[in-house]
Amino acid sequence: MLRRQLEDFPPETRVFTETVMSDEGFVGEPKQFLLLHRPSGLTAKRLCFFGLDETHSSQRTLLRQFFCFFDMLKRHSHNLTDVHVVLSDYLLEKLVVEHQYQRPYTVVEKTPQPHASDKIVNIITLLARSMSALEYQFPGYKTSASDTESTLLDKKKERLTLSLWLPEWCYRDDTSLGRVQYWINRENALSYGVKRAKDLAHMPANICTPDFLANEAQKLQQQFSSISVQVLNEAMLAKRDMNAYLAVNAGSCFSASMPIISYNGIPQDQCNEHKTPPLVIIGKGVTFDSGGITLKRDANMRHMIYDMTGAACVIGLMHTLAVLKVKCHVIGILATADNSIDGNAYRPGDIIQTASKQSIEVMSTDAEGRMLIADAISYSKDFNPSAIIDIATLTGAAITSLGHHCSALFCNDNQLERELLLAGERSSDEVWPFPLWREYHEAINSTHADMLNAGKNSPGAITAGCFLSNFAQNTPWAHIDIAGTGFKYGTSLSATGRPIPLLLDYIMSHAKGANC
Repeated sequence: MLRRQLEDFPPETRVFTETVMSDEGFVGEPKQFLLLHRPSGLTAKRLCFFGLDETHSSQRTLLRQFFCFFDMLKRHSHNLTDVHVVLSDYLLEKLVVEHQYQRPYTVVEKTPQPHASDKIVNIITLLARSMSALEYQFPGYKTSASDTESTLLDKKKERLTLSLWLPEWCYRDDTSLGRVQYWINRENALSYGVKRAKDLAHMPANICTPDFLANEAQKLQQQFSSISVQVLNEAMLAKRDMNAYLAVNAGSCFSASMPIISYNGIPQDQCNEHKTPPLVIIGKGVTFDSGGITLKRDANMRHMIYDMTGAACVIGLMHTLAVLKVKCHVIGILATADNSIDGNAYRPGDIIQTASKQSIEVMSTDAEGRMLIADAISYSKDFNPSAIIDIATLTGAAITSLGHHCSALFCNDNQLERELLLAGERSSDEVWPFPLWREYHEAINSTHADMLNAGKNSPGAITAGCFLSNFAQNTPWAHIDIAGTGFKYGTSLSATGRPIPLLLDYIMSHAKGANC
């Protein structure tokens, strides 16, 4: 096996490499790692070999293997700037990539045998994704002798360059080469969008306030002509009777706002006579969640800066769409607030009328994200959307159910649910569906209002989904709970940028023509 892998090396390099492999006992088993310094016969400073599991591997398993490879390479190499990865014929012939999870629906489709170029595209995207995740570094606020000020987003970091060496047949025709280049460009744009979301998520709450997020949204408008931004202030929100939204921010010293980011990449000459209905994506943006009067425990409260990762991902997604010039119409809504405590803060027992005229009895002020999203969903209907998708770090119950590998999906439309499941599989950003049965709605029945904002002794992720479904009603809607995947408790630099890959894949699958 290894001899075939080394066939394209110069004779001097091949002999040297085989000798070292023999001495070190390297046979290419999964996760075996061999690093050669100044390999004879090559100009490269280092030559690295990494054993992959060539049996049937899921995309996520392969992604972990690639991440492990880059992690080992980074730990064993100083001043690493350029990485050249050789995708040999042998690797492409032997490696089989499959979906890991059984799809949670009964319709079984015959999947055509993938073309060889599909495998190349798959490997390229996973390589790029894993390297991008590993090289990410939050600039932070530490000052050094060369710094004049310690602001975050102005600091630049040299990025690693990934070069891929493909078999000759991959670029014999313009179509194959163009397809590979397209996916490289797509992954590059995605990595910048994910990085932008991560940078925002890691920022402390004294800097990343609701106003700060509004300014970040407006930067997109300045950067891309295809993006326009409107920021609804407190007076405008009050005029629309968005009382649930405003209640969450009532105890804060920061002003409430709701930035609306509109991306339209459909050329004017391709627009229909009737306005193309947009896809609306709502991101929860609680810049700090103390829990309000229903105060959180102090153990991990500092991690509550990550309660705005949904909004950060919306900003990152819109950036990616604009860079790729995707032919679609997407509206992103940042449901922002600072859930703090003072005499004006909303209280357990309060009854609040929402923009949809439905009333909510507050059981917990720590169930604040759904209050924001409820009114944001109602506002979204003004756009007559094709669908509404909200993403939120909403419930700890989602972590209990699925851990940190998979996001929880709640949906009132079978077709939308199925498409999001497939997008999650294709992008290695998986979701898993939960029920919204009428029996679960009973847990949030209220004696004095239309509903409670939290259930007692109930499956918390499901009842949160049931709560939000009351506001979506007949509009196709999905709720993605990223409490376990948007960031990881107890780890530094824990933001992941999920579910940007899933959402990009879903949008791109609808953007083949003029319509999204």
